[in-house]
Amino acid sequence: FIYFVFLEVNLEKYNQRCDMKPFEAQKLESCGIFSKLFGSKPAENGWKELNNLLAAAQNMQEISQENVTGALKKWGVKFHDDNMQQRSAIYRKFADVVYTEAQTKADPLFAQSEHLAKLLELPEHLVKMAEKGAKTAAYFVRCRKLLHNEEKLNIQEINALFDYDYEDGLSIRKQVFQAYFNDKFDDISKAERYTPDEEADFRADCATLDIPYEFKTNIVNALHKYRDLWNAENKPLNTIKIDLPLNEGEVCHATVNCGLCQTKIIEKEDNYFEMTRKFRIDETVNFRGEKLEHPKIKEEATILLELGHFVLTNHRIIYFSQKKAFAVNFAEIQEMIFDNINMVTIKTNNQKGELQFKFPDDAAGVMFILMNKVKDAFK
Repeated sequence: FIYFVFLEVNLEKYNQRCDMKPFEAQKLESCGIFSKLFGSKPAENGWKELNNLLAAAQNMQEISQENVTGALKKWGVKFHDDNMQQRSAIYRKFADVVYTEAQTKADPLFAQSEHLAKLLELPEHLVKMAEKGAKTAAYFVRCRKLLHNEEKLNIQEINALFDYDYEDGLSIRKQVFQAYFNDKFDDISKAERYTPDEEADFRADCATLDIPYEFKTNIVNALHKYRDLWNAENKPLNTIKIDLPLNEGEVCHATVNCGLCQTKIIEKEDNYFEMTRKFRIDETVNFRGEKLEHPKIKEEATILLELGHFVLTNHRIIYFSQKKAFAVNFAEIQEMIFDNINMVTIKTNNQKGELQFKFPDDAAGVMFILMNKVKDAFK
């Protein structure tokens, strides 16, 4: 039996079937020994016989009511309320292709579907229900084709064909774009770059589907970060004005708040047993009076010393805070290391040795790129 499901939309199946006939020939079930003895016939063969009749036809309108009745009667099947679902499913199968392939309201496919509904003796409410489901499935398919330049009609023409207004298909168009964008965003996030061409393409895609160019806040923030990284790599260095005395010929390219850090070896108690509430008495634990002492361990940790401001010029980097201020010329910088999160370590060949700066997460990568550009230009 063919089961009719209105709500589930298998897009891949519909995509593969767009330019194919909706019905394919099915093999009839052979009659078993008991069927032959008692003269009974498998009823499902009646529906397969009808399916094969539709599959063989080049046009639904060449099939008569007598053809349908004969195909079913051969297997003892006739139309009644109990098999309304099977008939609806047959009509829906053809309606899917009609709304996927029709180019105008005058398309001959609509006349064929109307004729098929009469052949199947479907009541009007079931015809409308099947067509509603077919429109939804086909709308997904045609919107996806629009994004791949495989659809002949534009979105306004498709809406007119489906009798949709702007709001009717808006949620579907947004879903289609979101799925399309998610595939593209995977590559963007891996590269951590968002180019102007990519943005222009996405804006054009939104215009194609007649939807606003908008994303959730987390996506907007990510795209902004990836755009800043691309700009830092590909655009010329900007010059900005700051209230800080600079040397002759020196200009400022960027400034940002930062934290001055230092890596230290710190000592602390190994209080594993206390934290997990699993106490045991052994050589690692000492009792002194009423105090439980644990063994000391040493580990390396990066400590935030203070908060300040970082300035990048064409000659040097400058750091200043309420407590201290210093500058390092690019000629004194041996190496710059970025942890790919927010920490930049600068190794110098002067008395300052190694400097560590912690930047805001969205600015760290940009600052590292700019510092390298300036350092390369300085050479």
